[in-house]
Amino acid sequence: MREPEAPDAASDYLAPTKIEILLANFTAAVQTLNTVNYERSFSGPQYRFVPDPTSAGTAATLFTNWSVSEERDYFNSLRRRSPAAPQNKLTFTTRPYQFFTPDSAEVSALYQLRIVQSDTAFKSTMLEGNIRLLVRRRNNEWKIAGWRDQRTSSALSWTDLKKYFIRN
Repeated sequence: MREPEAPDAASDYLAPTKIEILLANFTAAVQTLNTVNYERSFSGPQYRFVPDPTSAGTAATLFTNWSVSEERDYFNSLRRRSPAAPQNKLTFTTRPYQFFTPDSAEVSALYQLRIVQSDTAFKSTMLEGNIRLLVRRRNNEWKIAGWRDQRTSSALSWTDLKKYFIRN
């Protein structure tokens, strides 16, 4: 069951007519745990998430058919265990875009995601890695069509966060 969003939940969402706007919407949604805007960042049935293999570990099959609905479910699970005024902080560094066609590109960036949540079994507060987003433009709006996560250090990655909160 989904919890209703506040009436002004979409007010900080801008039409993603540029990749930079898509990334700003995505970052804001993660930081404020806005499920509606988070889900709006992804493109429907073709979307796929490819986990970091080390982080996925024995749960690799969990990610086999990971789609937008799993994104929403893990995100809602995280939101339920977070403060009413979320304090997450997401930063991207080095964001080169590689265009394949005028309507598709890849964004590759290092990320740091500071998570504030109340589930004491998930102890990490800082996640980091490399995010590779396949973005596509349709009807003049950019959406995330694919996401590949890669660990870059001994810190947990976004894959670890998704794995924990989709299961718990």
